[in-house]
Amino acid sequence: MDDKEKVIDYANTSEFMTFELGAMKYAIELPKIREILTYPEIITTLPNISEWVKGLINLRGEVVPILDIRIKFNTSESVYDENTSVIAVITEDSRMVGIVVDLVDDVQRLDTSTLAPVSEMGSAIPSKYLKGYVRLDNNEMLVVMDIEKVVAKEELQD
Repeated sequence: MDDKEKVIDYANTSEFMTFELGAMKYAIELPKIREILTYPEIITTLPNISEWVKGLINLRGEVVPILDIRIKFNTSESVYDENTSVIAVITEDSRMVGIVVDLVDDVQRLDTSTLAPVSEMGSAIPSKYLKGYVRLDNNEMLVVMDIEKVVAKEELQD
């Protein structure tokens, strides 16, 4: 084995869906993701809610709130184009929630034992919503989001 080959310990790895918010790349654990949707044309808006809560959609008979985390975290302009996607996630309490992102990128296997803590200065998103980051082979930083904290019921009431 030469120096450039890496030995991967699959016991410490997990698959993550990567996506973009503004100039940064983020990731969510793949098992939490139900599906990826194009930004829906029809969203039922609700009165007296936060600007980042776009409304509700009917996803095959299930009512799903759509949350534009780009607005919540002020990461990018809220442009809705052909790249804008909704990631439908399933929370630990079995709620399905859709989060709006600029671009869904890829699935990557990451060594979770190499997650480094994110300081308050390391990301546009406050560190309480993040699990950490990893440096990829191309020296790019990938921030792992704690989606449970982002879409917690308490967050929706703010």
